[in-house]
Amino acid sequence: MIFFCFLFAGCASLLPSSKTTVISLWEDFDSAKANYGKIFPGKTTIEELNQIGFDPYKVPNIRILNATDTINIFLSNPSIRIENLDSGVQKCFEVKTRCTSYRIEPAIQDSKRIGNFWADLFTFKRHTVSTGWEFRGLIIMVDNVVVYKDPEGGRPTIHTEEVQI
Repeated sequence: MIFFCFLFAGCASLLPSSKTTVISLWEDFDSAKANYGKIFPGKTTIEELNQIGFDPYKVPNIRILNATDTINIFLSNPSIRIENLDSGVQKCFEVKTRCTSYRIEPAIQDSKRIGNFWADLFTFKRHTVSTGWEFRGLIIMVDNVVVYKDPEGGRPTIHTEEVQI
């Protein structure tokens, strides 16, 4: 009887867990936000972006967008007019081939299943807790100079719980 108590006492550790990490230079939301804050439209060059960590060829999960991708972000709604957009965005639309954008999307998310191993195994009840953070930013450059920077976005703290019965 004592053997079975020891056998099933550690069953919670048998529950699956996962960790999703979008690899980046930043360990948390605040450090990504701090580096993003060093970018100034009209002043910051592509070389300076590389120095502060926004180099898509060295840092994973920075997506390079062409002018068409960028236009689709801003004009996805037909009621939005080009003349109502920021002047840096308008400049990108005008010079198309000399415009490049970076979409920055670092994140860390950790998911753990908690609760009773047997209820989870036989799918009676599954309780999953997810924690982490994610950062979102968009930088537009024309002729290798930043002309527009989206205000930073994302989720500084992620904490979700899902219970399936």
